[in-house]
Amino acid sequence: MKKFIFLLLISQITFAQKTIVKTILHFSGKIDKYPIEMTVEFIQGKDSVSGSYYYVKSGKDRSIFTNGILKNGEIKLEETAYTSTKTGNVAKKTGSFLLQLNKQYGLSGIWENDKKDKKFDVILTCLEDLSSFNPKNYSYKLNQYKGKAENTNGELADNFLISKLDIYNSKKEIVQTLSRFNKVIYEKDGQVELEDLNFDGLLDIKIPIYFPDRIKYDGGFLYYIYDKTKKQFIRNIKLEELEYLFFDQKNKEFIKYEADGSGNETDNHYKWSNNNFYLIKKVQSFEDNDKTTYTEYEIKNNKSVKVKEYQK
Repeated sequence: MKKFIFLLLISQITFAQKTIVKTILHFSGKIDKYPIEMTVEFIQGKDSVSGSYYYVKSGKDRSIFTNGILKNGEIKLEETAYTSTKTGNVAKKTGSFLLQLNKQYGLSGIWENDKKDKKFDVILTCLEDLSSFNPKNYSYKLNQYKGKAENTNGELADNFLISKLDIYNSKKEIVQTLSRFNKVIYEKDGQVELEDLNFDGLLDIKIPIYFPDRIKYDGGFLYYIYDKTKKQFIRNIKLEELEYLFFDQKNKEFIKYEADGSGNETDNHYKWSNNNFYLIKKVQSFEDNDKTTYTEYEIKNNKSVKVKEYQK
């Protein structure tokens, strides 16, 4: 891929900088006797929350989306399910949660259906350990500016860019600076997202970036893994090469989805082992084949080794 060219001497045009900080936490537990997995996204400095959950029996593909308010340790969520119809997906409110967030970031409360004639107890445990690094004790500021960046056609165009991220403690002291990058972002307000990327229970950092004028897959992330021993975030270039990824906390794997727009799709599943990650499964569907092809791999001698391939 052609590298971006940045004209730094003429690009330091200042503007009102705002860094949007999101923390993504995952919860496991039950509504009544039914196991569920829930994701909640918090935005620093705001009381709005959003996310989704799914019943383990139904699977992640049947996720129910939520949004609501966090105030004084109480989370109120409304849920929305989507039903497929001939005219498209139709949204319908199906219920709500009233939950208390405790000091260990566990959630407990009730779920109530939309008709308000059914109520069930809810108990959820947070999968992340926030004792080592709790994002609410820190603030984050991206260095953002307007500058020139080369697009996929080799032309220079005006863009919003970022060059570093400063992390401050509660005393407003810089505890770490993530730098040595000049990347384009979608809009003038850059984002920082905190999520457990390697499933060790500790929050890591991912920063959304943009590839100007790329027709497909025009976004990715800068990925930084938190090192508990060093108490520092370490950049993972290899992970960045995969660009846009989805992290599955329950199965402790992450997935890269690919599609060519013609009905050919590939899902690549990866797992971590000894601070590295490996392909463990590939799921392929093709336009001219009704069956899906599954290829499974095992990690041997620090390599992904193909062990099985089948269709169904």
